[in-house]
Amino acid sequence: MISSDIYVIYVCEICGFMKHSAACSVCKVGNNKVHKIVLPYACKLLFQELISMNIKPKLKIVDSKIKLEKKQW
Repeated sequence: MISSDIYVIYVCEICGFMKHSAACSVCKVGNNKVHKIVLPYACKLLFQELISMNIKPKLKIVDSKIKLEKKQW
């Protein structure tokens, strides 16, 4: 985020694909399973270039509170 612009995307929790709206057209779910994600524009651009090469990156949505509770120090 330091050297690139902030970009907002929507990611479906079920299929993991990037969306341009708050509804997933791939798995037909509504707003409750689509999350708003903030990431660098360069990351979004990389994902789009991978998609143009027929490599489909999927993003896994993990609740940070649950992740911290499971991690043992």
